[in-house]
Amino acid sequence: MNIVYCLDDNYVSLAEVSIQTVKKYNPSAKIIIVSEKPIEVNGADEYFVQPLNMELRHKEEKDRISDATYLKLLLTAVLPYDRVLFLDGDTICQKPLDELWNKDVKYMGVTEGHNYSKIQARALGLRRYALSGMLLMNLKNLREYNFREKCFKVLKECKIPDNLFQHEETAINLTLNKEGKLTFLDKKFNYCHNREYDNPIPEEKAVILHICGKDKSYMYRFMKYPELMKIVPEIKEKRVAIVGNSGIIFNGKWGKDIDDHDFIIRFNRGFIKDKECQGSKTSLLILACPMSGAEMEFFKPKYVANRSKSYINKADFTINSYERAVIKNSLGAQPSTGFMAVNICLSFGAKEIDLYGFSWDGISWPNDPKYKTLHDMAKEKEIILGWQNAGLLKIHK
Repeated sequence: MNIVYCLDDNYVSLAEVSIQTVKKYNPSAKIIIVSEKPIEVNGADEYFVQPLNMELRHKEEKDRISDATYLKLLLTAVLPYDRVLFLDGDTICQKPLDELWNKDVKYMGVTEGHNYSKIQARALGLRRYALSGMLLMNLKNLREYNFREKCFKVLKECKIPDNLFQHEETAINLTLNKEGKLTFLDKKFNYCHNREYDNPIPEEKAVILHICGKDKSYMYRFMKYPELMKIVPEIKEKRVAIVGNSGIIFNGKWGKDIDDHDFIIRFNRGFIKDKECQGSKTSLLILACPMSGAEMEFFKPKYVANRSKSYINKADFTINSYERAVIKNSLGAQPSTGFMAVNICLSFGAKEIDLYGFSWDGISWPNDPKYKTLHDMAKEKEIILGWQNAGLLKIHK
């Protein structure tokens, strides 16, 4: 299953949320990014760079639709595949995509628009107007049809009514749709959030929910640490050790057990003073304090993550404030970094989660004994013990 996004920098953060939802229900899907210049997108499997090198009509100074949207018209030339599923970066996948992917589509599978699309259809002399936020594309047949050439010819030569502003979407409707070559699919495959339909469905029933319009805040309800997607394969279905900084870590010889895990998470200045007790390996070092390069190198971590944008340590990732805010709202206090690490591992589907050096007394051995925690350790302990009782993790002490 080949899933394609056409992006620029403005849509990367949204697309990372979209990709995460796609991977949740379709873990074997290949995620392909097409862009005008090189960009990095968490969760992507393959990249293609294709400059547009052309003047684009209907582009205004405050146009919220970016040039990257035109890249979908070039996919027949850019991609080596015969079949792809294109998704806009502001879409949410809510179910497996097998039913959609297996549809028999000669040229392109689309969904009909919401109520406003009736106005657009009439303006173009069409019975139905197709949306372009989801396109199931038979690239092999589209190449033979000369899809790319016909679309840009339409954009260059055809008089398009002033009330149509959807750019490449209009080109698709004036070529494939006008010639009856579109396959219209159930609206559940591209259902628009907060739009009016004659026959609406509950949004939770949609396979693909499209967060169209200017306000994209609803997208972030579906986000689970998208900035950490690179490490999902190293946590999902793996054994993870989370090593806290409580002094009880020195009460047992946990070192070998810790190092036998697939992925090992440590925090801040919890330097390894006794390998027999603490182990020696570090996969991810999460920082909620300033650290020098030499201090970080002591751990020899594979990855480093700042707990928030407040910390400017040289790191591979910065954990987003949205997810932390959600946890804070649940706890009634800022979550500890250890609690966030547990939440990350649960979110990413770790096979086993083992906690070492967790005591919830608010005191960690690297800190001043007079340090006063800002966290609700009693609440965090209650929740984590509940997770242990549910068989989601194990506390070693």
